[in-house]
Amino acid sequence: MDTKERIDLTFSKLGLREPFIAAVMTKIKRVISDTIPTAGTDGITIFYNPDFADKQNERELFGLTLHEALHIILLHPWRRGDRDHRLWNIANDAIINSYIKKRGYFLPEGAVFINWVTEDMASEHVYDRLKQEQQQDGDSDSGQGAGGFDGEGDLFDAPSDATLADLEATIIASAQAAKECGHGSALINSILKNAGTPKVDWRNEARAMLTSSMAADYTYARFSRRFIGQGMYMPSLHSEALGGIVIGIDSSGSMTQDELNQTASEVQAIFDDLSPEFVEVVFCDTDVRSVKRFERGEHIELKLAGGGGTRFKPVFDHVLGMSDAVHGVIYFTDMGGDTEECPDPNVPVIWANTGLHQKINVPFGVVANVEI
Repeated sequence: MDTKERIDLTFSKLGLREPFIAAVMTKIKRVISDTIPTAGTDGITIFYNPDFADKQNERELFGLTLHEALHIILLHPWRRGDRDHRLWNIANDAIINSYIKKRGYFLPEGAVFINWVTEDMASEHVYDRLKQEQQQDGDSDSGQGAGGFDGEGDLFDAPSDATLADLEATIIASAQAAKECGHGSALINSILKNAGTPKVDWRNEARAMLTSSMAADYTYARFSRRFIGQGMYMPSLHSEALGGIVIGIDSSGSMTQDELNQTASEVQAIFDDLSPEFVEVVFCDTDVRSVKRFERGEHIELKLAGGGGTRFKPVFDHVLGMSDAVHGVIYFTDMGGDTEECPDPNVPVIWANTGLHQKINVPFGVVANVEI
């Protein structure tokens, strides 16, 4: 068989072994071209270098096709933003290859594997940790090149966002059909769970917010709590110049006490790792009901205060009236209120969406999905 026939046969096998993924791939073009060194995708097309494809046995060619298909299924070509392209490729390759390996499939030689990466990790989380490790090591090369199968990378940015909505609809419909036919999987469940919700996780966004503009360095005087549980004693990021952060809590009924306890532990981890000067928690329904400040080194414990309606403006009025330097605001809310009346605090803001609202317009800041 020639290269095209082998690739066509591989897609037929995909239909038998991974019907959900195969259903989505009916929308994707296949191009055989020697302009790329191995294989790759931009979300619209899967490209194969003929010499590279011909060197793979049937199992490896199947794994290669599944790898490129998963980049598309997980929308990696559209999600990079301004992140480093090389690290983004490596992070996503490691997640995908963990999934493929767990399913018992094979991959071409040179595939990226990172021992702490699992298939259920978010791309943004893996990317952030790789970037932190790179900064700690002072090394521009992770040892994985740029991902792919030859260290040159296989993930390209999508040429445009024009087809994204249609592809997302196809992915969701195919996932639902597969589940109804008894072909459920962790991948399918994750896609259906996150369908239509913001793609940004508040934890990653908060860390990026706190590290983006501050002058900071790493110190071994305090180990990072995130890695101690894995037997890794990494330095924490520390800056005496960093001001505080304000945590707004919508106390109108958006969160239960159990959810608030979980949020407190997540905020504590960020507090311990990045060491802002203070965390000030502001409970608000239609007005500010309680303010609690935690200084550097204190344990964060949150208790619900308030009830009733929802209004966001009092929290931002409070921030603007503070005399201490505030580095950012994280507002936990189900977004069931008027954001347009809020004054811009002139610092980064994360609207941590705890509700089911999908079409959210905010005058400033970024909306991030909260899974507690």
